[in-house]
Amino acid sequence: MKLYFAYGSNMCQEQMNKTCPDHQYFGNGILKGFRWFISTRGYANIIKSEGDEVHGVVYKMSAADELSVEEYEGIRNASYQKEMKDVDVDKTTYRCLVYIDPNAEEGKPTREYINLINQAVADAELSQEYVERYIRKFIPYH
Repeated sequence: MKLYFAYGSNMCQEQMNKTCPDHQYFGNGILKGFRWFISTRGYANIIKSEGDEVHGVVYKMSAADELSVEEYEGIRNASYQKEMKDVDVDKTTYRCLVYIDPNAEEGKPTREYINLINQAVADAELSQEYVERYIRKFIPYH
């Protein structure tokens, strides 16, 4: 099983249950040195940014789940790229699979995506301080 760090819509439990039926929750994680934003494609992305951090959820995934996430994230058409990053979970650092969009321009989400991210944030139980600082700039409350 591989560890996967989700920071966008895949923090939503309903979506993960559909996309990755074998996944197991590992813990909430923090990726340091990156910043969360919505790209011009309208979806969550991260970019290197010293002094910032991205909060999300770490899952254990089977090989079948990894293939499913690759399909969902558009790896074949280069919508996102797979990278391995160090993510802190409960004061321990783990190498995790992270999907990053090469598009680093800020954009706006669709209404559907706003609802999905709001559900994901609630499911992940991210800190209110983090959500206000990073996510609310792009994702309003319902």
